[in-house]
Amino acid sequence: MFETIRINNGRAANLSYHNRRMNESRRELFGCADTIDLNAVIAVPEEHRDGRRKCKVVYSDRVHEVLFESYQARAIRSLKIVTCDDIDYSHKYTDRESINALFRLRGRCDDILIVKNGLVTDTSFSNIAFHDGSRWITPRSCLLRGTRRDQLISQGTIIEDDIREHDIAVFRKASLINAMLDLGETVVETENIVY
Repeated sequence: MFETIRINNGRAANLSYHNRRMNESRRELFGCADTIDLNAVIAVPEEHRDGRRKCKVVYSDRVHEVLFESYQARAIRSLKIVTCDDIDYSHKYTDRESINALFRLRGRCDDILIVKNGLVTDTSFSNIAFHDGSRWITPRSCLLRGTRRDQLISQGTIIEDDIREHDIAVFRKASLINAMLDLGETVVETENIVY
């Protein structure tokens, strides 16, 4: 298991949401009754205190390692719709082979958009929100409840709803969102979401 945490100028972002998800996973998967506070675990090295950096906390019943690296957002301009009705990524597993296998089906597109049982879920590395001209809507059927997604929902910035594969065409654009990406930072026009 792991958490990916955004570091902004030496400060960890959105830690309350990461703490909640990590401890819920520890409880559900490993039977842990204690909690870990990432505030006490993450000590940002001096060389990672400028700009946007990526912190990866690898854990099971306990924290195994905390890693830091530079961050460069991937350029995503197109998504290939792939269907997989038996995929499960309800926790942030280190084993991503099922997602990697689907990613290899992307053809000439930059990434994939996974559809499960007719419902839109996530890309290979992020949640997604669609804009209908007045509001942002994120699929209720996401594979992984992302921390940025949860934050945006609790703020009322995005809303959850069921989005079926055929609904994509009614939206104008989509935004990829995850711990490292803010809403509107990586946008894909819906005409570039292909079958």
